[in-house]
Amino acid sequence: MAHYSEVIIIFNPNSTSGQAEQKAQRMAERLRKRGYQVKLQATEHAGHAETLACQACVRYKNPLIISASGDGGYNEVVNGVMKAKTDHPKLNPTCAILPAGNANDNRRSVRKRPLTWSILHSEPEAMDLLQLTIKDGSKTTVRYAHSYIGVGMTSHVARELNKVSLGPIKEKFIVARSIFTYHPVAIFDAEGKVKRYDSLVFANIPNMSKFLKVGSRNDINNGSFRVSALPHRSQFWLFRILLNLLLYVIGLQSLPQQETYSFGVPQTESIHLDGEVTTLPGGAEATVSIKKAVLPVLR
Repeated sequence: MAHYSEVIIIFNPNSTSGQAEQKAQRMAERLRKRGYQVKLQATEHAGHAETLACQACVRYKNPLIISASGDGGYNEVVNGVMKAKTDHPKLNPTCAILPAGNANDNRRSVRKRPLTWSILHSEPEAMDLLQLTIKDGSKTTVRYAHSYIGVGMTSHVARELNKVSLGPIKEKFIVARSIFTYHPVAIFDAEGKVKRYDSLVFANIPNMSKFLKVGSRNDINNGSFRVSALPHRSQFWLFRILLNLLLYVIGLQSLPQQETYSFGVPQTESIHLDGEVTTLPGGAEATVSIKKAVLPVLR
């Protein structure tokens, strides 16, 4: 069993599911009964989980940082941990997610056992992360994702579906509404050619937003990611594809696994990292790469 100097549980008291605070408190009670030092930290605004996770890494020698959240909250925690590890390479934090969101793709995909059991009886495993590097003139921005990075329709629909708990009819309504107000994404590939996509997803796990399948296996440290693409076609074709995805009939077109993928955008686009949104400025160059076995996790 791994020893942790402190257990930090970060939660959003206003989470979409309304369960984050209750789950965090129950987990804290279980761990305190077993002798752990546990600190509960509530977030106050978007991005606060990233700050709290970074501070915990620096403050404690060997912390376990648990995100009681969905994939978006966990994304903030992961980025906070990676910021701390970049500034202080000798830090040794471990991460885990206590699912308290609507999708929880990462937990559902990588889970081996109940989290409490993992804390008490198992050792951390090193997990790959997706790294997004954006170069905009002289400015370089680096962000990380534990599960996927996406541009275009698929990531947009995924984010909308993650906001609330939905039934099949409402899910299809959201898909239809999004398609008929959507414009394809234009990118420059590595050779400078312009291509148009309805969706372009870089995936570190086989499932995305409860219903999208981008692979059949989950390897958390294989040193590569899947590139799943939907080239731009008619709205009717895209509607049929996404309805099939909702019914688990087919998955996205999966290309061979890669270690890096670079592209540019002629105009400003939104890009989604585990459901969290950031901006690709027009003219910027983006590179998605893999950071192999960089983050110790419990699962």
